[in-house]
Amino acid sequence: MGCDIHMYVEYKRKNDSDKQFRNFAGRINPGRNYFMFGLLSKGVRSDNEDGIEPKGLPEMDSLGYKTMQDARLYITDNASGEGDECTLEQALQWTENGRYGRKIYNNADGKPTWVDHPDWHSHTWLTSAEYSTAIFKYNSNPQAVKYKEQEYEAILAVLNSLENNGYETRLVFWFDN
Repeated sequence: MGCDIHMYVEYKRKNDSDKQFRNFAGRINPGRNYFMFGLLSKGVRSDNEDGIEPKGLPEMDSLGYKTMQDARLYITDNASGEGDECTLEQALQWTENGRYGRKIYNNADGKPTWVDHPDWHSHTWLTSAEYSTAIFKYNSNPQAVKYKEQEYEAILAVLNSLENNGYETRLVFWFDN
C-alpha cells in the first residue's frame, strides 16, 4: 500500500488581525517521493535525520476552508458513510482509543460537528523558509537529485510569489496510507 501527500498552500495578509488563512487552489498532490516525505515530516516513510519534526495541524479556526474540509469529516445524524461525513457514533469510535490523536470539534452551541479524518496521519505545516530548506536539502542529496521534483519546486514558487506580494504563507499537509 502506498502513501500519498495532501498539501494546501494557505495565505493571509501580513499583519492582518484576522487569523483566518485562505486557500490558494485546492488539494495538491505533487507525487510520491518518500525521501521528500521524510524531509518534510520526520519519520514519514523515511528515517532521514534531516527531516522537520511534525507540528500537527494549525488551530482549526485559522485553517483555510478547503484545508479544514479535507482534514475533518462533518458529523451528521444521517451520514451516508461516503465522502466527507460520518455519524457521531463513528466519530466516537475513532476518538475512543486516542491512538492517532483524533479529536471531535464542537460548534458554538457545543454540538459535535467535526472529527479528524480517520485515514489521515502525520499532520504538519511549514513556513516558506522551512519548506525552502527542505527543498535545498533534497537538491543537495546526490541520490535524490537524480529525480528532480519540479512540482515541489513549483509550490515553493507560489509561496514566494504570495509573500513577495504582501502575504504570510504556510504549507499545510498530511499523509494517507
